[in-house]
Amino acid sequence: MTSQVAIITVGNEILDGIILDTNTRWMIERLKPLGLMVKEVITVRDDVSEIAKAINRAAVDGCGLIITSGGLGPTHDDMTLKGVAEAFHLTLEINEEALAIVARQYTALHDRGIIDSEEITEARRKMAVFPRGAHPLDNRVGGAPGVLLHRSGVEVVSLPGVPHELMWIFDNQLVPHLSEQIDEVYYEEVLSLPLRDESTLAPLIDDVMRQVPNVWVKSLVKPYGEGGIRLWISARGTEKAELEAKVKKAAEILVQLAKECLSSG
Repeated sequence: MTSQVAIITVGNEILDGIILDTNTRWMIERLKPLGLMVKEVITVRDDVSEIAKAINRAAVDGCGLIITSGGLGPTHDDMTLKGVAEAFHLTLEINEEALAIVARQYTALHDRGIIDSEEITEARRKMAVFPRGAHPLDNRVGGAPGVLLHRSGVEVVSLPGVPHELMWIFDNQLVPHLSEQIDEVYYEEVLSLPLRDESTLAPLIDDVMRQVPNVWVKSLVKPYGEGGIRLWISARGTEKAELEAKVKKAAEILVQLAKECLSSG
């Protein structure tokens, strides 16, 4: 699996401005320490062909891991797994392991008095209909299992859109799975410099990136005149101690160059 990731958010409610997508930012913050870089984020409507097109685009763009969020529930507009199946020309079928998870969860919800019936209706059974060859990721806080599919050198992970369900599956099921495959690590720091004009900072950043190879420096811009400019300094590689040393060296050089810039100005 490559270190490049695509996140595909599925839902009319996102594109119509009804719900704010907080899941994507949360996942990015979890992926960075694993050394995984999010290359692209795509949001599509509840439409099978649009979901399939987004997955194919991400695969062509070289993303070895594609994470979808949303569209795994029991209602008619939950279409994500149909889109995944279409992207890879797969049939859909009941996954017995997933069905057992759904049944367990609805029994637990019934026992806690949250729902009136534990019966596995057709709507609930729908959450266990997977693309052929996919495997379930356990969900112990909601009804719909996550889904893991390995196909054509790409891993597609489909997660529920409900934030607390997505977070539980991500931390308890997906992170252990990814950790077994990843060699790279990541380190970052955010630095604040007492400068007000980003244009005075540009040559300093170029200088630092020449002096400290393989470190990325990016300014986080504020409106003109506001005190201070924040800089995001990051590096990826295989040795965390080496990355940390590089980032800290870049930060030290930037602080010194900023002091010189202020004293000369």
